Amino acid sequence: MGTENWYRPFGDSGEQNTGQPGGGSPAFAATVYGPNRRFVQRVSVLAWTVAATVAISLFLRLPTVVFTLNVLGSPMSIRISETTVVAVFIALLTASGTERAIRTHPLYAGDSMGGEPESGGHTWLFWGLPAAVSILAVLLAPEARTPLFQAGAALLSGGLIAIILFNLYASADQESAGYRQARILLNVLSYTAALALFLLVYQTRTRTLLSGTLIAATSALLAVELLRDVMPRVNVVLMYAALVAVVLGEAAWALNYWPLSGASGGLVLLLIFYLFVGLARHALHEGHLSRKLVLEYSAFAVLALVLIVLIGPGL
Repeated sequence: MGTENWYRPFGDSGEQNTGQPGGGSPAFAATVYGPNRRFVQRVSVLAWTVAATVAISLFLRLPTVVFTLNVLGSPMSIRISETTVVAVFIALLTASGTERAIRTHPLYAGDSMGGEPESGGHTWLFWGLPAAVSILAVLLAPEARTPLFQAGAALLSGGLIAIILFNLYASADQESAGYRQARILLNVLSYTAALALFLLVYQTRTRTLLSGTLIAATSALLAVELLRDVMPRVNVVLMYAALVAVVLGEAAWALNYWPLSGASGGLVLLLIFYLFVGLARHALHEGHLSRKLVLEYSAFAVLALVLIVLIGPGL
């Protein structure tokens, strides 16, 4: 009872909520019932904290520090502004909050005697998407032109983090009733976040060493989210995510030499990211290419190329 109770998704029965129906396992309880009160409380705290941090970042003013390095025989400047500081801070904050929230799931909580969680305790696999979205919130909030829209952007960022965490919780157990819907939404949000971050980084036109590293890091974080439920072996997931990161970093290096607009470059990077993550998922799951997969990739590639040709140069 108390904070350990499980919420029924629809409350269609008058039976007592005992947390583990019929003496079943905690994992079964999580499948039948919804997130527990501790999870809801931690998500609420994190969502409001993210919203407040985004709001504070709009008024924070810190001196900009410029580091000048000599890389491969040519100078390179790295600017550390208040936006950079807040972005790093909110990413760490969101990752920490995500860790505490996911740890309330029965598969990751362990037992009362301190035993190993059923899923091995690799909760850090869930950090990537919330961290990426919180960074995007800090980067995009200043684009709102009025205080009203800025306040709305801050509240929206907190709400989006809450939505992501509830779907991460549902996706933690592939046997749960809401797993499929949660996985679809998380995939859509992951690719959307990837596109937004690719656009932001590519439009800066900074040195490849910096922009390529940022794009590779972004790709690795989001690839882990997109691949974590396909293969239970964490080292294999990390290997494939690292391969995706290397490919995107090399692609960013090559695209920097092409006369592409920011929108065109971002769309090309998204296309490459989608294709290689999809191939990685399929390799981890089945190990062979199907006609359906080829048609899906071909359709997306054609659509992306059409968008690049039609709207990329004008943006």
